[in-house]
Amino acid sequence: MIRDEQLEPLLRTAPWMPHDLRAAHRYEVVDHAGPGPDELLLIVAAVGGPASGERFFVPVHTDATGGLGTARGDGSSGLAAVRRVLTGARLPTARGGHVDFRRSPSAPAGEPRWLPFDQGWSSNALSLVEIGGSAYLHKTYRRLDGTIREPELLRLMSGTGHTSEWAGDYTYTAPGSGTRHPLGVLYRRAPGHGIDVPLRENLRSLWPRLTDGTAPDQLVRAHLRPLHDGLRAAGRFLPAFHRDLAARLGGPAAGYPVADALRRASARLAGLVRADIALPPAARSAAFHALDAELASLKAAFGDQETVPGAGPCHGDLHLSHLLCAEAADGTWRMRVIDLSTPALSPDDPGYAAQSPLQDLVAVQRALEYFAADEAAFESARRLGIDSAETMNGSLDGAPALSPARRAVLEGVFRTADTWRRQVLDLLLGPTPDSPLRRLLYLRRLLHELGYNHDHARPYHAAIDLRHALALASPAPSTHART
Repeated sequence: MIRDEQLEPLLRTAPWMPHDLRAAHRYEVVDHAGPGPDELLLIVAAVGGPASGERFFVPVHTDATGGLGTARGDGSSGLAAVRRVLTGARLPTARGGHVDFRRSPSAPAGEPRWLPFDQGWSSNALSLVEIGGSAYLHKTYRRLDGTIREPELLRLMSGTGHTSEWAGDYTYTAPGSGTRHPLGVLYRRAPGHGIDVPLRENLRSLWPRLTDGTAPDQLVRAHLRPLHDGLRAAGRFLPAFHRDLAARLGGPAAGYPVADALRRASARLAGLVRADIALPPAARSAAFHALDAELASLKAAFGDQETVPGAGPCHGDLHLSHLLCAEAADGTWRMRVIDLSTPALSPDDPGYAAQSPLQDLVAVQRALEYFAADEAAFESARRLGIDSAETMNGSLDGAPALSPARRAVLEGVFRTADTWRRQVLDLLLGPTPDSPLRRLLYLRRLLHELGYNHDHARPYHAAIDLRHALALASPAPSTHART
């Protein structure tokens, strides 16, 4: 059996290890299963430190000398879990629990073979394998104590064409409590790339065309024309995804709990007002005044209602990179969503009503706000020869330290980026009513992200939040929620 001290050098240097787990005083094995003579599936607990007691999953392999290494997808031990998923099995653990490997009826046949794959940094572990001539992703979840619904969602959404094709998964059932924890999932790799890729290419290729005296609206409209059909296809995809998700998860939801959401937004805003956010003071004050006014307006709009229509399941944490697009032979975009984070799986689950498809639309809107502002900050910094943090702050307070000519450069770049963002949003989501519920969900997400950026000392990103808080006080230039 693995000794606890053997884990130290392995886990302290693991690239996937989150900082709070890395800071543990020590680690101890709380359960394990041995699927093969040189393979172990470890359930490990952090002892001491900020995440003391939290458990995580570590597949390892041993060599002839007793050496220990993390099982990766590029070796036989890394493929062991994939083989078991493809056959289905129950593996007992040392403490009386078990690991269940579940196979899809449509799972491929054949011996899995590792393929080179650069996953980048991730708190989960990803590897790419070939099975029966097709590429599949094997995702291993590291933290056991979080809420992971992706494997079951992929299973439920099989056949809709809106998510990756589920091939199987595996789950650890803890002894005593019987609590089930997803450990990994296998699904067909969807072709394409995130929608952020063509958007980034389009916006960056726009900058050379932006010169003094250019009318941003006409320039942007012409420049976006090649993406019109693709963005509209993506816009049609989202409501179809939401309809299938609601049908697969079942049951009508109760109304969205707006009274509770307003209470939470009030508490979050009050905490942020007291926080020390190191950004231009006048702009900061005006932004919080706009946030407070928006909250008051929403309280008046909802009155004494506890709930309103509009609840329903959603992706849960939609980013532009989660919307995959692949260009078909006829030039159309074929869409998929990945990394589903739906807050609840069933109408019987607590929190099922506290979600809405509008959350995904708001998430796309906020993602575009970050994206366009970030690109504008870097482009204006390049043109002016200053740091992007200065241009971002300048977009908040009007950059009083710059000369009028240099200020005009900054304003022109940001105005063009804002015009581009609004037109992309209109193409992607269409004319969506500016409902009070959508405004509330937008406000809640903005406050959440502002709080995150403050707590993690990210003033550059907090400045983007305040830019769009200030926009709440301005007349909306489109059909969307005050973009």
